[in-house]
Amino acid sequence: MSAKNNKIKKPAGLVIVYTGEGKGKTTAAIGLAIRAAGWRKKIAVIQFIKGYKEIGEWKFLESIKQIDIYQTHDSKIASIGLPNNQHKSSCLKSLKMLKTLINKDEHDVLILDEINNAISYDLVEAGEIIKILNDRPVRQTVILTGRNAPEEILEIADLVTEMKNIKHPYDIGIQAKRGIDY
Repeated sequence: MSAKNNKIKKPAGLVIVYTGEGKGKTTAAIGLAIRAAGWRKKIAVIQFIKGYKEIGEWKFLESIKQIDIYQTHDSKIASIGLPNNQHKSSCLKSLKMLKTLINKDEHDVLILDEINNAISYDLVEAGEIIKILNDRPVRQTVILTGRNAPEEILEIADLVTEMKNIKHPYDIGIQAKRGIDY
């Protein structure tokens, strides 16, 4: 056996998509971030569209040294709602930040929170995201969250999970709960 065959290959990162109408896409991504941080991996979370910091995940993640969390949108409300010009501007800033973070190659895991929504709202282009994913360092895992993941993103993904809404408390008028929904 040659020395070349004895080399341990560094595992390639994955492209993971959490999409669908059901609750839990960001929660699943944050869970993976916590798992990775437990193994001393470095994680970056870029929240596309979101800009509210009075939410549980923001409060927790900013306290973990292995996790960097970024928002370029500034909002005083937790819900995203319909996109506006401010969302477009913040998404372009988030996209620029993503490119910078990938080029620095300091993170093992990158979470692009609500990027699928940003694509479906035409705030960023799927083709540009695919190019970034294809050009990233091979070791990096990238997680894309949000409803309406485009087919071309699903095709290049290594793992796709669709959250299906079967029953939700909102449907019967129960409001969002701190620590459960935000």
